[in-house]
Amino acid sequence: MRHLTQRQLRPLLHAMDRRERDLRARIGEERERTTSEGYAQLEGMVGDDADKAFVETSVDFESVMIDRQLKELGDIEAARARVAEGTFGQCIDCAGPIEYERLRAYPPAVRCAECQTLHENPGARPTT
Repeated sequence: MRHLTQRQLRPLLHAMDRRERDLRARIGEERERTTSEGYAQLEGMVGDDADKAFVETSVDFESVMIDRQLKELGDIEAARARVAEGTFGQCIDCAGPIEYERLRAYPPAVRCAECQTLHENPGARPTT
């Protein structure tokens, strides 16, 4: 965390707090909606097989969204652990600093932009 000042860190932590609250609210709403609407429709309120397939696909999509949101909650929790350890803002691959603008865009980021590119596209070559 050497490269981040307290002035830089504070808004990142606040952003993670806000995002966590938002994610928890969304997850709760989506779980309730999926359970009450999706499965209720599958239990006889849906007409033909095409309608049932559509409802099943919708329920599956909602489940994928919930899983994605749960992963992001895990990312936020891991970022808080890195803050406590003093490694927040340090790339897990090259140990260099993660760009502040990148952290502003996604505070739980674990890699600098270059290492993230290599992670997403292993065939890419470093620009250095």
